[in-house]
Amino acid sequence: MKKPTKQRRRQGGMSTVALILIVGIFAFLVITFFKVFPMYYGNFKVKNALQSMAQDSELDPKSKRALWEALSKRLFIDEVRSITRENVTMQRKDGKTTITVTYETRDNYIGNLFIGANFSESIVIDR
Repeated sequence: MKKPTKQRRRQGGMSTVALILIVGIFAFLVITFFKVFPMYYGNFKVKNALQSMAQDSELDPKSKRALWEALSKRLFIDEVRSITRENVTMQRKDGKTTITVTYETRDNYIGNLFIGANFSESIVIDR
């Protein structure tokens, strides 16, 4: 009869290196989220400002100055400070006014690296 041999015990959990690696990856993803989210949240505010301008019946779509003042007030209230007059183009054609906001945002990431995004939003006012 064969003699029973001792079974080797196998590791039942994670090693310290694996745990540190998982925590590092999780930290990297959290840092990335907190750097990218404000960019897209600011773009969401720009979209809302443009949509509220399209729904404002008291706004004169023929006056570029009135359009810029209305947009800048809405952006100021929403604390979007990165949009300047140079980022906004307005065109009037066939009774429709098209307002386009094109801008770039950048934020420091880690060390010399940065994260950047280009956004372009537009709305058509038909009045």
